[in-house]
Amino acid sequence: MKTYRITFKVLSSITHLPDAQTLFGSFCNIIRSTQGEEALQQYFQSFQTQPLFIHSSMFPHELLPMVKVGLISIQDKNDIIFNKEKPLSPKQQLHYLSYMKEFKKINYTTPFIYKNYIAKARFTDLKKALLDGKVYLDSGILSEKEMSAQRSDTELIFHAANLSDNNREDERGLYFDRNLYFQAGELFDVYVKTDNIEYVKDIMKYAPYFGFGNRISVGKNSFEMVEVKEFNIAIPQSDDVILLSKCISEDFDFDESSYIMESNSYKGSSYYSSNTIGTFTKLVEGSFMRVKAHKEYYGSLIKTDNGKTIYHYAIGFVF
Repeated sequence: MKTYRITFKVLSSITHLPDAQTLFGSFCNIIRSTQGEEALQQYFQSFQTQPLFIHSSMFPHELLPMVKVGLISIQDKNDIIFNKEKPLSPKQQLHYLSYMKEFKKINYTTPFIYKNYIAKARFTDLKKALLDGKVYLDSGILSEKEMSAQRSDTELIFHAANLSDNNREDERGLYFDRNLYFQAGELFDVYVKTDNIEYVKDIMKYAPYFGFGNRISVGKNSFEMVEVKEFNIAIPQSDDVILLSKCISEDFDFDESSYIMESNSYKGSSYYSSNTIGTFTKLVEGSFMRVKAHKEYYGSLIKTDNGKTIYHYAIGFVF
């Protein structure tokens, strides 16, 4: 399968940047609504042999998730803070620890950093380049050039002045609604692997009408496809991969990997079921995994039954 980068323009506020599972649910909804139930079942069945396409989570334009590998070890910190030859003053120690804290906040990196450092597991060289000012860290982005993310997060609190029977305000009317606001036209990428990009484009063109996530009925989570480009990131063949989507798989050597896992409960869509279909523990985006064998992707759809057959996307997208 060929790899493509599909770029979307945000058209509204969003509740969260959609991961691969959220996108999967949206794609299924689009296929069923525009092509019919039979076409949706064909999409599911394709995963038994060769998927019609697989996809990543969504990321800011031209950025990739930072690997879950610590650049600065505890020993590195102690060697500097407790160095007897060049002791740091209490003020210098606080400044140094504050600077080191920024290393934990790296969320994204560029394809250049991925290709030249991460894919080659050159983490010591990457740390030195960062400390020497040859690469930059700003707003949680590790890059070969100075750049920053343009985003504002706003948590809005509304209070519905409902009156109870004794004419006192009902506190149950208090709720919050989290919105992420981006600059007009901010771009985001989803990576796909497919042998039929036209099939994928026929699905993605409906993004503004169906949305990627919930609350599209009130104008949220709306995106528009603006570019489809074949994406080739030539890297040396290695035994490590970076996950670009949450994944469940036994095809990794966990002792030699660096990863984070998270557990979440998921529900089926209202079309199939509104009940919880299960709690899944998955490797998250950016996990740096040692593979047992090289594959185009890892993991699979998970089939569950809640009165109707429901599928959960647990496929790890990798380059």
